[in-house]
Amino acid sequence: MYLGTCFFDLSSSWGIDDRDDLLRIIHRMIENGHAARLAGFYHRWFRYSPCEWRDYLAELNEQGQAYAQFVASTAECCGEGGIKAWDYVRMGFLSRMGVLNNWLSEEESLWIQSRIHLRALRYYSNWRQYFAGYTFGRQYWQSPEDDHLPLLREFLARKEYDDSGNDMFYQLFASDDAYYPTLSWQPLADYPTCPETLKDMSDL
Repeated sequence: MYLGTCFFDLSSSWGIDDRDDLLRIIHRMIENGHAARLAGFYHRWFRYSPCEWRDYLAELNEQGQAYAQFVASTAECCGEGGIKAWDYVRMGFLSRMGVLNNWLSEEESLWIQSRIHLRALRYYSNWRQYFAGYTFGRQYWQSPEDDHLPLLREFLARKEYDDSGNDMFYQLFASDDAYYPTLSWQPLADYPTCPETLKDMSDL
């Protein structure tokens, strides 16, 4: 996709201008990205009985109910991992762009992606769940602001993409050699050790 590209601008879309910015964003988003806001809903959905879930919904305000209903309608597809895959995929992208921009070595990028891989295996059972978490995460990411409640509720219920989202998924499915489930969904035989240069992120 980026063949012939020598530098990828991450400043305008991410506010990332150097190595320190990149590592700070990756470290934060892997654990506390967009998925964090819905994680509690997914956690409860998988543990509550139908009656307990209804009681829980009744305690929420309208905004919370909109998000909870979105979770209830997607949980069976993406599993308890919810939309974490949206954050994981994007942090994998940033780690690759870090190599392209000469901010990360290939060894550093590989280690970061190995940590993402372990989290994906923990929260998802297969590629289908992971892809579902990514697609629903994209929908959540493009949803309206909280203060536009009627629009937010309608948007989450319809589960439609904006034009850029439609283009992204069309390209993903249109390319046979980029089709996602080409690797086995299983742990690696060996995982890289944390490079000395990333010791500040060794808790990932």
